[in-house]
Amino acid sequence: MPWEAFTVESFGQSLAEVAAVVFFFVVGGNIGSFLNVVAHRVPLGMSVVFGGSRCPACGQAIRPRDNLPVLGWLLLRGRCRDCLVPIPVRYPFVEAVAAVLIGSVAAVEILSGGYTLPLGNEVAQGRWWRGVDELLFHPNGRLLAICLLHVTGLATLLAWALLEYDQQRLPRRWSVLVGLTLPVLSLLWPWLQPAVAVPPVVLEGALGSLSPGQAAGLTSLLGLLAGWLLGTLLRAAGYAGPFLAGGLALVGGLCGWQAVMTVSLIGLFLSCCRCGGASICRRTAGRTGIHARRLTMVDVLVAFSLQLLGWRWLAAGTGK
Repeated sequence: MPWEAFTVESFGQSLAEVAAVVFFFVVGGNIGSFLNVVAHRVPLGMSVVFGGSRCPACGQAIRPRDNLPVLGWLLLRGRCRDCLVPIPVRYPFVEAVAAVLIGSVAAVEILSGGYTLPLGNEVAQGRWWRGVDELLFHPNGRLLAICLLHVTGLATLLAWALLEYDQQRLPRRWSVLVGLTLPVLSLLWPWLQPAVAVPPVVLEGALGSLSPGQAAGLTSLLGLLAGWLLGTLLRAAGYAGPFLAGGLALVGGLCGWQAVMTVSLIGLFLSCCRCGGASICRRTAGRTGIHARRLTMVDVLVAFSLQLLGWRWLAAGTGK
C-alpha cells in the first residue's frame, strides 16, 4: 500500500539504512585522516604505526577530540589548540574526499549485496538492495573481503596521490608489494577477482584447462601488466607523471585489464575538465607542481571509484 512507506517500521528501517551509510562515511574519513599521517611521515622515514599525532609547529600532542576527521578541524577553526598556528585546509579536504569516495564504494557494495560486481561472479546475491538486516543477520563474508580489498586499493591510490602532490617518490617496496600480492590473492581465492582476462568462449577453448584460481591469477597478472604498460606509455608521451604506471597497475590487478582502459578514459576526461577549469581560474592549478594537462593520481582515484560503482554496467559494455 502507498502508506506503508510512512509506517513506524519503515521509518525505523530507513534510519538504520542512513546510520549504516553514515558509518561507512565515518570509516572513510578516518582512513583519510590516517593517510594524512602516511603522506607526512613516509617521506621523512618515520613510522606510520608508532607515535601519536603531533602539531608540526609546536610539537604538542593532538588531543583525541581534535583528531576527529573534518569535525576536529572545524571545531578548532583551522588552528592548533596550543600554538594557534593555522592547520592547512588540505587535511580536512583529504578526509572529506576519503569519506565520500571510500564511504560510497563500501556502502554501495555491501548494502547492495555486491550487485555492482560484474555479471557471473560468485558473490552477488542477485538483488539490488539487501540493506542492513541482510548485512547483520546474513553477512556475506566473501563480499566483505572483496569490499575490504577495494577499499584498500582506494586508500593506496589516495596515499599515492598525496605523495605525488608533494612531489615525492613512490617507495619501490610499495609497488612491488602490490605486484606480488594481487595475483597471489586471486590464485588462492578466485572469487576475489570477479573479472575475467579473456572472453568465456576463449576460456572454453584454448584455456579451458585452467582452474578457477589459475584463471583469476591470470586476470590479475594481465591487469597488472596492462596497467603498468599503459602508464609507462602515457608517461613517455608526456601525459602522465611517474606514479601513473603503478596506479593503473593497481587498478588492473584488482579489476582486470578492461578496468585499466575504462579508468584511463574516465581519468583523461577528468584531466581535460580539470585543465579547462584551471585555465579559467588563471592556471591556479600550476601552483601544485603537477602539470595541469597530465593524468594525475587524483584523476585515477576518482575514475576508479566510478569504475567500482558502475562495474557491472561498464563490464557489460566491454563485452565481458
